[in-house]
Amino acid sequence: RRGWAVVMPARRGRAESEGLYDEGFSFIRALGYSCIPSLSLSGADRALRDIEAAMTVILTMPFVDKERVAMGGISRGGALSVAYAGTHPTEVKAVVNFVGGWLGEPCPTMSSVNQSVLTRGAAYPGESLWLYADKDPYYALSHSRENFAAFTRAGGKGSFHEFTVPADNGHWLGGFPKLWANQLEAYLKHKGLPSAESPSRP
Repeated sequence: RRGWAVVMPARRGRAESEGLYDEGFSFIRALGYSCIPSLSLSGADRALRDIEAAMTVILTMPFVDKERVAMGGISRGGALSVAYAGTHPTEVKAVVNFVGGWLGEPCPTMSSVNQSVLTRGAAYPGESLWLYADKDPYYALSHSRENFAAFTRAGGKGSFHEFTVPADNGHWLGGFPKLWANQLEAYLKHKGLPSAESPSRP
């Protein structure tokens, strides 16, 4: 009804996709994500290669309008969407970042790593939309504001919006579209993309 086709690729090892999920784990994998920047950022590079592989295929699909491609994601997917747009600026018309970051609490290196990933998006010539919420156990609003400030200092363009979710976990912001739908519709309209719903078809 909004004039969009939606493609949801999964990076290797995520969402039951094939391959090993290997986006910056500790040397002892059971310990989870590594706080060591070199390991963490190599994981981000791997994820971006996965997105590039998916986009190579998506852009050949007959129903895809290459002039009107929007990219968005949640959490790591949000940060990767911003970074990918900066490294492939001609492929993406709009970028939506829901509560995006790469490393969360309690990693002491989270600020430097997250800003390293997100500022890659500064080369994207258009504006991006950043949507965040309070009570996020991974990315506090103060931290995310700092990331956005680093992004704009690096030359990035965008708007940062904050919300209060009716839940204990602000990282679930994506599940409350009534909070952010107006901002998203306005952003898409500003980009010259389909935004409002069309009348229901028979």
